[in-house]
Amino acid sequence: MTKKEQLRQQWHARIAEYRASGLTLKAWCAAHDCTVDQMKYWLYKSRKCAPSISTVSSTPTPATHFVPLAVVDEGKRAPLVLRVGPAQIELHAGFDPRLLREVVHALAEAVSC
Repeated sequence: MTKKEQLRQQWHARIAEYRASGLTLKAWCAAHDCTVDQMKYWLYKSRKCAPSISTVSSTPTPATHFVPLAVVDEGKRAPLVLRVGPAQIELHAGFDPRLLREVVHALAEAVSC
């Protein structure tokens, strides 16, 4: 892997960490030893790389939170359908929460370039 690719991966990880933090851009940069200008540059580059991502402002997107689901009756029930952007996930009783978590993380990575 080239140094350029390593740097891109490092900033990709930083952007994901920033977006998941719930902090403002200024607060996150202060806590992670980088300048706001550096972060804005890499946010710009990430948008340029994935034009389908909505414009990122100086306030982060809300962090993803998983909530527990309790199945009351395992009889014939309609599946739970989750829509995340263009993706649709259909969950039936007894689904594997770990697999769902992995799928959601994979979708998030695909969307963020």
